[in-house]
Amino acid sequence: MTAAAPTLARDGRVLGLIGLGHFLSHFYQLCFAPLILVWHTAFGASFATLGAILTCFTLATGIVQVPAGMLVDRIGARAVLVAGLVLSGFAFAAMGLATSIPMLFALAALAGIGNAVFHPADYAILSSSIDPSRMGKAFSLHTFAGNLGGAIAPATLVFLIAMRDWQFAVMAIGVLGFIVAAFLMLQGGILKDEHDAGDAAAKKAASAAFGWRENVAFMTSAPMVMLFAFFMVASLASGGIAAFSQVVNVKIQFISLETAGTALSAFLFAVTAGILIGGVAADKTTRHDWQAAIAFIGSAIIFALLAFMTFSEAALIGLFILAGLAQGFVRPARDMMVRALSPKGTTGPAFAFASTGMSLGGAIAPILFGLLIDLDSPHAVYWLIAIFNLVAIATVTSTRFVKLPNINPAPKPAE
Repeated sequence: MTAAAPTLARDGRVLGLIGLGHFLSHFYQLCFAPLILVWHTAFGASFATLGAILTCFTLATGIVQVPAGMLVDRIGARAVLVAGLVLSGFAFAAMGLATSIPMLFALAALAGIGNAVFHPADYAILSSSIDPSRMGKAFSLHTFAGNLGGAIAPATLVFLIAMRDWQFAVMAIGVLGFIVAAFLMLQGGILKDEHDAGDAAAKKAASAAFGWRENVAFMTSAPMVMLFAFFMVASLASGGIAAFSQVVNVKIQFISLETAGTALSAFLFAVTAGILIGGVAADKTTRHDWQAAIAFIGSAIIFALLAFMTFSEAALIGLFILAGLAQGFVRPARDMMVRALSPKGTTGPAFAFASTGMSLGGAIAPILFGLLIDLDSPHAVYWLIAIFNLVAIATVTSTRFVKLPNINPAPKPAE
C-alpha cells in the first residue's frame, strides 16, 4: 500500500501539468466563437469569411499534426509541447495588433500550428509517464481538462471584451501561453516520453516490429477508415455548435447574445461533466460503439427540436445542457475504440490519424455553417447538426462489422 502512494502522487502531477496545457489548447480554440461576432462588426466581413479564419486555424492544426508527431519522436515531447504553447500564445497576443482580415488569417494559421503539438505530445507523455493501470482514467481526465478550458473560453472572452475591447482580450489570453510554457519548463522534469533512458529499448523494439509498411496498412484498414470518418462527422457537428450556435440562437430563438453565450457555456460545461460520466460507463462495458450511438441519438433529437420549435430561455439552456452531456458521454468511448483497434506500437499513429479526421471536420464546419447563415438559413444549421449526429452513428457502429487486416511485421534480414 505504501509503495502505491508515490506512484499515484506522481501520476497526479503528470496529469496536472499535461491537463494544464490541454486546457489552454481548447481554451484557445473556443475563443474564436465570440470573436467571430466582434470581428463581423469591426471588419465588416461576412460570416463565411470569418468562419474561414477558424477553418484556417483548424487546417493548420490538421496538416501539421503528423509532422509534429514525428518531431515528438525525434527531439522529445516536452520540448515540442513548450514550443507549441509559446507559438500559440504569440499568435493570439499578436491578433490584438491586427488591422485587417488577412492578418487574422495569417495569425490563425500560426496559432493552428502551435495547437498541432498537443495531441501527439500529450499522448506520448501520458503513455510513458502514467501507471498503465490508470491509463484509461488518465485519458478521460486529459479530455476533461481540455473541454473545461473550452467551456470557460466564451464567457471569459466576453468578460475581457466588456472590460476594455477585443484587442485587449486577445492580448491577455495570449500571455497565458507564455505563462503555461514557463511553468512546464520549470516543473516538467517529471514528464517522461520515449526519449527517456528507461524507454529507449522498448521504443527500438516497437519500431522494429511495426514499421512504416505495417503502419500504412493499419491506417488504410476499414475499421480505421470508419473511425476517421466518425471523428470527422462528429467534429462537423460539434464544430457547428461551438462556432455558430450563438448566432443561430439569436436569429431563430429570439434571445439576446448574452443568453446565447450562456447556453453555449452551459453546453460546454455539460460536455465536461458528460466526459466523466462516460468514463465510468466506458469502464463497465465493451460495447463502446453502442455507448456512442445512444448519445448521438439523443443529441440528434435535441437539435432537430431546436430547428423547428421556439423555446423559453430556461428550456433552451436545459436542452443545451442535455446535448452537452450527450456529446461528452461519447468522448471516453471514442478513445477506448481507438485503443482497442490499435495493435501494440501503433497507439500514437492511431490517435494522430483519428485526430486528423477531427481536424478535417473542424476545418469544414465553420465555412459550411457560416455559408448557411449568410444564405439566411439559420434553421438549416441545426438540421444539419442533427443529420451529422445520425451519420456518426452509422460510422461508429460499422466498426464492429469490419476487421483489421492481418498485419505481420516484415521479417528481419538474415545476419
